[in-house]
Amino acid sequence: RNLSEGDLSEGGEVGASVCDQEVLSVSERELLSMSDDELLALADGGEEALADGGEAQLVQAAPPVYDGPTPAKGLQGLVCSVELPEVGLVLEVADSLAGGGGAGRGLFVRLAEGVDSVTLPAGVAFCGYAAGGMEMAADSEGGKTVGFALRSADTSVFFEQQLWSVADLLAPGSGVRHIAGHEVERDAGGRVQAISPDPDWGGARYFVPSREQGDLSIMNIGQMSNDLAMSLAGGAGGGDSQYSAESRSRNVLVLVQRLERDPDRPSVARPSRPVSTLAADVTFRNSAPMELGCEYGERYWSRRAEARGEDGFS
Repeated sequence: RNLSEGDLSEGGEVGASVCDQEVLSVSERELLSMSDDELLALADGGEEALADGGEAQLVQAAPPVYDGPTPAKGLQGLVCSVELPEVGLVLEVADSLAGGGGAGRGLFVRLAEGVDSVTLPAGVAFCGYAAGGMEMAADSEGGKTVGFALRSADTSVFFEQQLWSVADLLAPGSGVRHIAGHEVERDAGGRVQAISPDPDWGGARYFVPSREQGDLSIMNIGQMSNDLAMSLAGGAGGGDSQYSAESRSRNVLVLVQRLERDPDRPSVARPSRPVSTLAADVTFRNSAPMELGCEYGERYWSRRAEARGEDGFS
């Protein structure tokens, strides 16, 4: 299960059909539906396959092991280390390896001492993005502003401590009829078929990080993650298709919008802040720090190139 297409400049879009209830894979659903005799027969078949030198796959393959950029001489310019004892990981901020080392600081991950492996599923809220709030306009001085623009019924959002797709959040009977700043198209049964930003909405559409962030912690460390699919100069060439492919292979994180219920209009969900979220199932086995990438989105890089007066990616 993959989350994809997080866009720093357009609002943390994440395409995934994930609702508020537990999401099971096809293999997991099949196992749960089997009788005791069927499970025993399946286990016996697995043992026979192993005896013959084969591999028994009773459930889906394990998530890929993360293999991110690793500093050859250890972390340089270490700023902070944030231990996550309940997960078994350590997040660290130091000089980034992105852009040939010209991207400033970056976010790194490693296993905590005594931990051999950590596997986490897609859709896990990995860390907070930044301290800040929703504003009417983007910050003109920096590239950390995150716009609020949902463009697919499959886009995922956090709402009341659960991960939902837009379609499920706005489904009949859910208690939420509208998402602030957006227009929706519904079928005859009331199910959302499409969503797009409302160009006439006058509300706060941009999450702008505060100028003073205080000490880095699990609540604001996500902003330090760079996009590992693009060079600092503005792109690897090839446009959206190449960017998407590179981002899926290099970036572990995407930005997912957290929504909250409007206290004055309980049936309306409004934006509150983005959350740095795992884009896909992943296993960490590295004791040495590896840099974590976050998908900024092809629009971000296109607009950055336009701002520099470039015709396209370079």
